[in-house]
Amino acid sequence: MFKNNLKIAWRNLLKGKTFNLINIAGLSVAVACCVLLFLTVVYEFSYDKFHKNLPDIYQVYLTQNRAKGIERGTAMPEPLTPALKAEYPDVQFISRLGQGGAEISYKSKKIMESIGFVDEDFLNIFTFPLEKGSVKTALHDLHNIVITEYVAKAIFGKENPIGKTLQFKLYNQPQSFVVGGVAKDFPDNSSIGFDVLIRFENYRNYQQNLDKWDVGNHSTYVKLNAGTDPTAFEKRLIPFAKNHFKEDISNIKRDGAKPDANGNVFTVNISPFAKNHFNNELSGLEGSPISRVYVIALLAIGIFILLIACINFINLNIARAFNRAREVGVRKTLGAGKWQLLVQFWTETALVCLIAFGFGLLISSLILPLFAQNFKSHIHLNMLLQPGLLLASFSTFFLITLIAGFYPAWLMLRYKTVLVLKGTVNTTKPGQVRNVLLITQFALSTLLIICTLVTWQQMQYMQNRPLGYNRTEVISIPLGNLAGTNALDILRQKLQGSPEVESITGSRINLGLGNDGSTMTSITGFNYKGHEVQSHILQVDYDYLKTLGIQLLAGRDFSRDFATDSNAVIINEKMAAQIGSKNPVGTYLPYQDNKPPMQVVGVVKDYNFHSLREEVEPLSIAINERNRLEYAFVRLKPVSLNASFSHLKSQWHQIFPNTEFNGSWLNENTERQYQSEKRLSNIFIGSAIIAILISCIGLLAMAMMTMVQRTKEVGIRKVLGSSISGIVILLSKDFVKLVLLASVLAFPVAYWVMHNWLQSFAYRIEISWWIFGLATLIALVIAVATVSFQAVKAALANPVKSLRSE
Repeated sequence: MFKNNLKIAWRNLLKGKTFNLINIAGLSVAVACCVLLFLTVVYEFSYDKFHKNLPDIYQVYLTQNRAKGIERGTAMPEPLTPALKAEYPDVQFISRLGQGGAEISYKSKKIMESIGFVDEDFLNIFTFPLEKGSVKTALHDLHNIVITEYVAKAIFGKENPIGKTLQFKLYNQPQSFVVGGVAKDFPDNSSIGFDVLIRFENYRNYQQNLDKWDVGNHSTYVKLNAGTDPTAFEKRLIPFAKNHFKEDISNIKRDGAKPDANGNVFTVNISPFAKNHFNNELSGLEGSPISRVYVIALLAIGIFILLIACINFINLNIARAFNRAREVGVRKTLGAGKWQLLVQFWTETALVCLIAFGFGLLISSLILPLFAQNFKSHIHLNMLLQPGLLLASFSTFFLITLIAGFYPAWLMLRYKTVLVLKGTVNTTKPGQVRNVLLITQFALSTLLIICTLVTWQQMQYMQNRPLGYNRTEVISIPLGNLAGTNALDILRQKLQGSPEVESITGSRINLGLGNDGSTMTSITGFNYKGHEVQSHILQVDYDYLKTLGIQLLAGRDFSRDFATDSNAVIINEKMAAQIGSKNPVGTYLPYQDNKPPMQVVGVVKDYNFHSLREEVEPLSIAINERNRLEYAFVRLKPVSLNASFSHLKSQWHQIFPNTEFNGSWLNENTERQYQSEKRLSNIFIGSAIIAILISCIGLLAMAMMTMVQRTKEVGIRKVLGSSISGIVILLSKDFVKLVLLASVLAFPVAYWVMHNWLQSFAYRIEISWWIFGLATLIALVIAVATVSFQAVKAALANPVKSLRSE
């Protein structure tokens, strides 16, 4: 029986080539898109799942209920970790993690690698298996290190690295370390990354900060004993906070803190490490957390596209089923039972779906490299073999074939055989179902169009909004292993006579996200006139304001003519407002307790030194500690900028032949901050195009089917004198009404979704009414063009041919 059904299904597939081709094309494109989008979602949710102790791993953070709002930060003071381990038996393992980098030398080889400064418990908390060495002894000694397989291969080749000594240039000081272990290269879906692990005792200023509870410079992770209630453990940490953070609590209360529900203004808390990848509430998390909204948007888009394709499939099957009404009637007359007809329809549908799924997988495999490159994804098709994804795929396949196969057959079987054979079947209810499905289809398409327009407009706004500094003529160059040397002075001296160079300066912190991928922020706090003041600290070289074109509102810039500028500071408007001074020039501010107060010599206009997701915050710019400048900024004259960039690159290689030139324009750096938004915008654009395309394919097929069903009517109208334009309008107006209704239904949902998305930006657009009008116009024009093509074709047909057979 199955073989017979399969043969009949194949014959019908060939018989209805046009409609089956439309079905297969729409479904296969939808399947290809959904495979890529759903695999991306699965990948994002798989972050850090490879850690065996994941349910018991937590990150420590501090909550401060300040007068201006709640602050949650992961920067921990150095004495916190040993104190927690000593005072709480619930803590099985605990480790600090500080980030850094160093130049590593072995024989004639020199490489720059990232370093994780950790405690000995680190490898007991996280699952980073050792290929060589023992977890118990790999970091036992203060000068033992663990390197990854990648680093081992780069330095030692095939040589056994265990016990070998490596020379490090760490904080500009030469140090020797012995390889105690080689860790397997960790997967891409890891929030924590490193090339080398070194004991935390070697971290910057470790001895100076050993007893300071007010200096946070690293993260802390704990593994609780199995069965420990994290909520109860957090409550037991309340006395710990009151005991060790007395000064912070006192300052917060003095400044008008708002206690939480339990009356606390400062608490030590823990957050499940498993949630870090989507945690946007904590500052300073490892691995650049992403918004859960981004991933949910991918999931929703995938579902929308699949739903639109399925609606096409179901609609066409319903319409085509009524064209096969007489066939069903004949089969029933010859003794075919209900289940036989149901199985036959389902077999035909399953065959079409199977072919579409096959082509969809083929298309996805072909475009996967391009998708991975554009969206920075690490997915692969082998992920589909996971049990959960296999079950979801089979379930989706069965559901689609069940609805699209059984439903049309069930509609046919409800009618009496005599009526079916006479061709007098009433198709009103199926027409209503078709209309509901078409409205749903175009509502989803219009929703995606609106989302595309809003994200595109927000991206344009962020790219074109003035940030308060020159980003089109300035090149940012990470100094890398030259940081802490006199490289900036050498660069300035060598380029001084260059005709294309306007000015040169340096900074410890980059603007935007450079080619080195590094981001950093430095915040300090102090008491001033009875209240606490917090400010970002930026250490720069001379000519910083001149090079970046930052507007000076009062006072002066730093100058080599003033020896006292080594203890001077320039502040922005927000900082001036925070200290409560309308004319702060000449004011002395006590930034550090053990150093003299710093004099304010200038005030600059607020500029966006962070991304537009954040409001401009108080900033203090200082010239100090030249050895901490890590970026050079070169401003070029606005003539042949691309040629000047190439010339600067060649000069760099002449001046520093052993250091890679990793420079980039500041406008590239600022755009790089919005990579996730760009990816989302590109996905919206692509999905909107695909959704509209699939909807139009379905609409075209439905229009073709409608014209076939109304052939006699069109012929009679033409004989009675109807014009071609009148017939086109008559045949098109019902579809136009459905598209307009679909657009109106999409408006409130689209507004709610995009309004909530825009709230994540401190600087954002307002959603204008014309966006909804334009989205409706786009959907309407495409729909009218699609339907009118078939309507004009039907109107131009010779009525004699359509009426001859009647």
